[in-house]
Amino acid sequence: MNTLLQNKILAALSRTNEWLESVEQNVPLYMSADIRDAGFKIASIDANLYPAGFNNLDESFHALAASELKGALARYGVTAGKLLVVSEEHTRNLFYLENVHALCTILRKAGFETEISTQFPLEGESYTNGRLSLTSAKGHTLEINNPGDIVNRLGEFTGIVMNHDSSAGTADWLRAVSIPVLPAWQAGWHTRSKARHFAHYRELMQDFGKIVGVDPWFFSALDAHITDTDINADAARAQIATKAETLLKEIQAKYDEYQIKEKPFVFLKSDHGTYGMAMLSFDNAAEILDINRKEKNRLFKGKSSVVVKDYLLQEGVPTVIQVPVAAGAAHFAESVLMLANNHFIGKFGRVNEQKDARTSLNSTGMYFKPLTLAECDNPETQVATIITRIAGVALQREIAELVHPGAAQPSLHV
Repeated sequence: MNTLLQNKILAALSRTNEWLESVEQNVPLYMSADIRDAGFKIASIDANLYPAGFNNLDESFHALAASELKGALARYGVTAGKLLVVSEEHTRNLFYLENVHALCTILRKAGFETEISTQFPLEGESYTNGRLSLTSAKGHTLEINNPGDIVNRLGEFTGIVMNHDSSAGTADWLRAVSIPVLPAWQAGWHTRSKARHFAHYRELMQDFGKIVGVDPWFFSALDAHITDTDINADAARAQIATKAETLLKEIQAKYDEYQIKEKPFVFLKSDHGTYGMAMLSFDNAAEILDINRKEKNRLFKGKSSVVVKDYLLQEGVPTVIQVPVAAGAAHFAESVLMLANNHFIGKFGRVNEQKDARTSLNSTGMYFKPLTLAECDNPETQVATIITRIAGVALQREIAELVHPGAAQPSLHV
C-alpha cells in the first residue's frame, strides 16, 4: 500500500489501540474480513461472522488462535467443558469439512471437548446411532450428530460455537437453548444487512480518520442501499442504474480530489449474502439495464436458494496484491484476516487465476494461499489488522441491534 498512508497509520498506533480497546465491548467470538488494498486506499469490503476459513490458516497460527478463542469464550462465561460446533449442511463441500475439522482441532487445543452437529438434519443421509461419518478433503473423519438427537443431550454442553450463517433461517431447537450461542444465531444472514454493517463501519472510520489525520474514505467504500426490489423487473434495474450512476460520480469526485488515475467501478451484491454469491461488478451504470438472463438469475438467488430482494451497491476497491506463479506470471489476490476476541489469529490470501484487479476474487478460479505467522510479521499486516478490528467493532454494534434492539449498552452473547 501507499507508504505515506501506511506510515500515518502506524505513527498513530498507540492512540488507535487505546481507542479500539475503549469500544471493544461484547465483541464477536470470531470473525473474518476481506481486505482490499488498492495502493491508494485500504478497506474492508466484507465481514463474515461465521468464518469458514480455519483450514486456510497455517498451523503456525493454531496456538495463537487457541489462546484467543479460549479468552473469547471466557468473556462469555464458557471456561471449560464440551462445546457443540454447529456446522453448515453443505457437507458435500469437502473443503468446508476441512474447515470444521481445523476449528475443532483449535478448540481442543484451547482445552475444550467438541462435538459437531448441523442445524437441520442432512437430507438423503442415513444416520447410524444418531451419527454420520464424513471425510474431509484431507481425509479427516468427522462424526456429525443428528440435530434431532443432539437436542436431547444439550445438557452435556457448556456452549455452542456457530459456524453456520443461517441464510435460510434458524432451527427452532437452536432458538430455544439456554446456553451461550457464540456468535449469536440472531445475527445470521437471515437478519444481517451489509448496509447496516457498513454504516457502523463508516461511522467508526470517522473517528479513526481523525486519529490518523486522514480522510476516512481512504479506509472505507462508498455505497448505496436498494430494498424490496426484483432484479428481473425493468423498473427495478432502472432504479439500481440511477443509484449506480450517482455512486460512480461520488467515487469519481474522490478520485479527482486526490488525483487518482483510476476508473471508478461498483459491485452490486446481495445485502444479506455470503460465499460471493449474487454479485456482479460494473463500471458503467447503463450495463445494469442490459444484464442477460444468466446474470439476472445469478443476482436473483443467493445461498440456500434464498430469493434476493435487497441489494448493496458498493464502491469497487481494486487490488494491487499479486501472487507470483510459474513462468513469471501472477494472479491477483486479496487478504483475508481472522480475529477471535477481536484479536488477530491469522491471515491468508484469496487468489484467483481467472480474475483481474477490479473483479470479485471470490468466484470461479479462486484458491487460497496460507501464510505463516512469521510471514505476517510486517507493517502491511499491522495495518490490515487495525482495519479488521474496526470491522469487528462494527459487527459488534450490528449484533447488538439485532439481539437487543433499542438497548444502549447491551450485555449479550455474541
